[in-house]
Amino acid sequence: MTAEVSSLRTSPGKPVTHHGGFEALNEELDYLVPLNAVKGTIPDAVSGTFFRIGPGRNKIGGQEFGHWFDGDGMLHSVSFTIDGVVYRNRYVRTPKYLAETRANKIVMRSFGHNAPGGIRKNMGRLPANCANTNLIYHGGKLLALWEGGRPWQLDPTTLDTIGEYDYDGKLGRFNTFSAHGKVNPRTGVYYNFGIRPSFNPKGALTGKGAIDLYKIAPSGHLVEKGSFEVGFLSFCHDFALTENYMIFFQSPIAMKSPVPWLAGLIPFDQAIAWQPELGMKIYVVRTADFQVEKVFTVNQPFVAIHFSNAWESGDGRIEVDLTRYEDFSVNEQLRHVLHSSGDTSAGRFMRYRLDLHSDTIEANEYKEALGGEFPQWDHRYTTRPTSVMYAACMMGDDSTFFDGVERIDLQTGKVKTHALGEGRYTSEAMHVAPREEDDNQEGWLVSMVYDARDHSSEVVIFDARTLDEVAVVPLRNHVPFGFHCGYSPRSFIR
Repeated sequence: MTAEVSSLRTSPGKPVTHHGGFEALNEELDYLVPLNAVKGTIPDAVSGTFFRIGPGRNKIGGQEFGHWFDGDGMLHSVSFTIDGVVYRNRYVRTPKYLAETRANKIVMRSFGHNAPGGIRKNMGRLPANCANTNLIYHGGKLLALWEGGRPWQLDPTTLDTIGEYDYDGKLGRFNTFSAHGKVNPRTGVYYNFGIRPSFNPKGALTGKGAIDLYKIAPSGHLVEKGSFEVGFLSFCHDFALTENYMIFFQSPIAMKSPVPWLAGLIPFDQAIAWQPELGMKIYVVRTADFQVEKVFTVNQPFVAIHFSNAWESGDGRIEVDLTRYEDFSVNEQLRHVLHSSGDTSAGRFMRYRLDLHSDTIEANEYKEALGGEFPQWDHRYTTRPTSVMYAACMMGDDSTFFDGVERIDLQTGKVKTHALGEGRYTSEAMHVAPREEDDNQEGWLVSMVYDARDHSSEVVIFDARTLDEVAVVPLRNHVPFGFHCGYSPRSFIR
């Protein structure tokens, strides 16, 4: 069903800024939104459970964390049932969350701030795992992910924390596990990676970096590990996956010197910097044996934070869609995003064509697309050609946060946008596939939308073709701005 957008929105109140979306949600809730409270009609194809993750709190005891990445992870689940929509939220019980909750103050070092107490409390200590960035439901396990450490497992029904997860001991103490693994839908295999310093056979640091590679079977067992060395230890947030390759864009974001950070003088995010003189490489790694197939050199370095779909064209070329930033100033914006009044980062959407035969790179921008983030696609076609990309976007030059969604036709470059309306903001939307008998064969998008006018959130379902809002599920609470989401066709309810 398609309904007029205006008929689905909450009653208008006094417009306010987006900043209320960063306020903490301290309560852990369980409740049912009855169907008669839903505005519009939930498509039959949208069943199962929608998950959302991000920082549940960005400060503690009046002390603000140093970076948006430091907020304590909170998982939200929305299960669609015949009786209504079941909402649930829980904090991930990491050591950081537990210790700081008990003390009601910052006690641990994190990505963007040091622990109180000077050098003695910070020297040689790694940033605390916040388990706040992304999630994966794979092999019967729900994992909260944070790229600087190991995953944290939660019960998919209750969202209770089970504990840190190391894949039966196969993830070592210093192995990291990226927040952006990808599943090949035809094999069910889950590929992921982690970054670390490189060591020589005698265990000494080489001064370079290494990327660890993981192959996880549909059963959830880690069945293969590999690694390859890169020129320097760099910030690497995401990768692209094709049928036969993992593709890594290594941007020149590296430590100026590890000494001040290791000595506990500065936090990690102040130790890394944009260093274009280091150059930029693209590594194409075979999934069959985790060996490097090809290395491309990029003449004009840039930052690729999030990737959309990728595939092999059959003539030795690899097509990769991504969001591009010209430098790492995005980190400075993320450090101050809780207070910014209009400088939220928005990337440009690009297509990169890598030719394995000629060693050439072709880059083209989707010029009609609005600046945005969180690219998504129909995950049934991961590693295969897709024709559409979806993203959160900023509708105008005066936008202060993501206040729209857009649909980019990857073949024509044409763009369709949907403005959420005054006071409404969103982030990543998850694609839900249609049923065979549906008139809409492009499917649906499910997203959290924050309404600043009454400090509440809604689960909004969009028609993926038209971006019309076809259903809005009003929640009793606000959902703090977060990062990523996931979807399972299973309804996890008690």
